[in-house]
Amino acid sequence: MSALVMALASGCAHRIDSIDQRMLLPASAARYDMAAHQAFVYPVPKDNAAPVFPAEGMPRELAPVTLCVAFVVDEEGRATEVGPLAQEGCSDPVLQPALRDIALATVSSWRFDPALFCDYPDAATRDRDWNGYGCAGAAVQSRVVPVSLAYAFTFEIREGRQRVAAAKR
Repeated sequence: MSALVMALASGCAHRIDSIDQRMLLPASAARYDMAAHQAFVYPVPKDNAAPVFPAEGMPRELAPVTLCVAFVVDEEGRATEVGPLAQEGCSDPVLQPALRDIALATVSSWRFDPALFCDYPDAATRDRDWNGYGCAGAAVQSRVVPVSLAYAFTFEIREGRQRVAAAKR
């Protein structure tokens, strides 16, 4: 998926904060093959805030640190079971506790339109009625389902400029 980039300028013109979120698929994620008459709708984020650097205590320079966060989007669209994710490409969260805590707190506040599982009477009905954004049509049966997601946040400070990057895959 394409990266989402939000640039936020602080009060000083020389300091830049930005976010780009990357959704990860955990290596151990279960796969489910849909039948021809079924569809799945991923959770849709609702104006979720990006993590920001702590107001104090950060060095002038910080090499890129990628912290990964895993969570479950529950049936009501809340981020639950939020915790650090240890996977290839993710830094040890113990090494940057302040950044880890900011990422976990931010994700804990996120809300989504929950994921949906759509079940149509047959493939022809699915092809005709499914709109790709939700379960649609008079004959569809849908149910809200919890799903596990993970995001990676890369924190970096160069020449006093702070950057938090993350991209969805």
